[in-house]
Amino acid sequence: MIPATPFNEAENARVMELWFTEGWAGDEQLADQIFDDRFCNNGVVVGPAGPKRNIRNRLTGFPDLTSVAEELITTEDKAILRLRWTGTHTGPYLGVAPTGKRVEVRGMTIWRFRNDKVIEDWTVGHIPLAIFGIEIPAPIPAEPPSHSTASPPAVKTQ
Repeated sequence: MIPATPFNEAENARVMELWFTEGWAGDEQLADQIFDDRFCNNGVVVGPAGPKRNIRNRLTGFPDLTSVAEELITTEDKAILRLRWTGTHTGPYLGVAPTGKRVEVRGMTIWRFRNDKVIEDWTVGHIPLAIFGIEIPAPIPAEPPSHSTASPPAVKTQ
């Protein structure tokens, strides 16, 4: 049971790890304990029903899903997680028919806590890229700085 006391850094970390291990393994009832009724996911108010729906959908698409917290940073009212999850796409997910592909998704989530609940979540990840197998090209190297001796353009003043 999640305590009904103001959170601190250690408690923020414990709650986030609990959700991304047990919640993501299918214990969606944790959402009622962890997320506020006005919980906002990427700017949209979804309440605890939003995380429950996300887990049901994700486990339908990836029944063998596993997640690993790669880095977790906490403050008094926030927790930031860098996460990696893997699974085999054997069910429909995000409108995509099963591909049978083993995927690895990396993402980052920022939670904001109010009182004893998570009130806000901002998450970024590359789920569609992993499912569709789209290759991300290597970054283009920056052009080396010009060593021109020409004067910069004149600036007009009035």
